[in-house]
Amino acid sequence: MSNVGTFTQNRFLTDYARLLAPSLDSFIADQVFPAVDVTSRIGNFHDVQGGFGAASPGHGMAVVDGMERPLHINVAVNTATGWILQENGLGARVSKSSQEYARGDGLDLEQANVAILSRRTAQIRERVAAAIAFNTTVFSGKTAALSGTDRWDNASSDPSSQAQDAIDNIAQASGEMPNTCIVGYEVHKKLVRHPLMREFRKYQGGANGPLTKEAIAQFLGVDNYIVGSAVSNTAVEGQTASKSYIWGKSALFCALRPSPQAMTPQSCLQRFRLAGSVDGSVNDYDLPGGYVKQIDMMWCDQFLAPTTELGYLYTTVVS
Repeated sequence: MSNVGTFTQNRFLTDYARLLAPSLDSFIADQVFPAVDVTSRIGNFHDVQGGFGAASPGHGMAVVDGMERPLHINVAVNTATGWILQENGLGARVSKSSQEYARGDGLDLEQANVAILSRRTAQIRERVAAAIAFNTTVFSGKTAALSGTDRWDNASSDPSSQAQDAIDNIAQASGEMPNTCIVGYEVHKKLVRHPLMREFRKYQGGANGPLTKEAIAQFLGVDNYIVGSAVSNTAVEGQTASKSYIWGKSALFCALRPSPQAMTPQSCLQRFRLAGSVDGSVNDYDLPGGYVKQIDMMWCDQFLAPTTELGYLYTTVVS
């Protein structure tokens, strides 16, 4: 297997791909998985136990007369499964003769292929991220499936009460307060029409104005409210397209850190990235014969949920 990491990066096409980012704002993978740079492709987490003190028998911190040193506590440091980084990406091929014909029509085929690669890679990365963040196995013991009148598209449900339940669960499990709620667009469009949401808007004095994500976050008791609205085609290649929202009908309450640590994870979701690598780096090179150019868009990272105690997942949030 060739080492694609040694190929020459095309800075112009890489920068062009970054200019496309605003048109891809429905993709949230990199936003909800904060990046942490690591210097090795393989590494382990260090899980420090003993953060919660025993309630009984209890002891204070006073150093009384006759004690030569403070009381000590038992702390266990365990090595857990960590990250394994691999190069990942997609490529496209451009015929040099076709490129010349296209230029006569004012079209740059290299840029056109980069635009397509940007969206296709974003869709794949979004599916990988959603499959981790909304996975009941990943959050085993920290998840609940809503049904009947508990679902947020039912007028009798109480989303803010269920949000508080999730917040309490995270606080009890980790000692931390969550700051983020991540939902799929199908959940979002029902939540904004919920009767309690409308009442909250009236109470806030904004019944006639736009409903902001900040207002929804406040309603749910968190700082950040993030909606995954990316769409992909789920049909087999070559068959009639079948479009669906990638993030589905779940809601994850979690604590995210913008600059988490690698060895002792402090964020429910993290993206481990090889230090020095460039996200979405565009490499181009001639294939044997020289008539065709290959254009690759590459990453060297991994999405993980290293600290699931910092999250609580609701599934089947809407019908």
